[in-house]
Amino acid sequence: MQEGSRNQTVQSVCEDERGGLWIGFNTVEYNASGAAYLHEGTLQRFGPAQGLLNSSVWAVFVDRDQQVWAGTYGGLYQLRDRGFVPIADVRAVILAIHQDRQGQLWFGTPGGLLQREGRGWRIFTESEGLSANEVRAIADDPEGNLWVGTRGGGLNRLRDGQFIAFRKQPGGLPSNNIAALQVDSDGVLWVATDGGVWPGSGKAAGRATPPVTGWSATASATCSRTAPATFGSAPTPA
Repeated sequence: MQEGSRNQTVQSVCEDERGGLWIGFNTVEYNASGAAYLHEGTLQRFGPAQGLLNSSVWAVFVDRDQQVWAGTYGGLYQLRDRGFVPIADVRAVILAIHQDRQGQLWFGTPGGLLQREGRGWRIFTESEGLSANEVRAIADDPEGNLWVGTRGGGLNRLRDGQFIAFRKQPGGLPSNNIAALQVDSDGVLWVATDGGVWPGSGKAAGRATPPVTGWSATASATCSRTAPATFGSAPTPA
């Protein structure tokens, strides 16, 4: 265990091109540090003094331009000149951040799926076909599918502007409450839920693929493109 993260809830981890790790903490304390950067054994913390005013960081993400984002209960932040600054036109709680293979940035919120469009934003909700508005996880696969995990609505696939929902079923998706998604180096989509981890994929989604049970996902996956699928988890009570 990395000293300095003991007794804290690690909600999100993301690797940058230098091999450093950005860590998001879900911490509810006055003047707490919501994020940290671990590189070559040194842990640098980011809190109110570094511009990160909300310590409940649900998502940290490093995009392909090495821009660092932090999604918090108090909105969206970017790292600039060694400190975080809020994105003024995004006031939503940010639960997930993802960049697809085309470079498009996507954000999960309690009110829908948020897409960055130039300098503006587009929101996808149940009105556009999303199975539930609370988006907890996002991933994309080599086939061009965007996968969206929700709380209460299961898994969604977005392709060519259309959503298709996959819900809990015997032998398949173990729960409609999804905590994390990750596509591994083989192109397999892994779905972490509060009922177990389901080894689905673009081709296997919707088929009776037995879940990995006995574990309940409690935190987001890593965002490394090359790492195996890794999830924060806790044993499911017997």
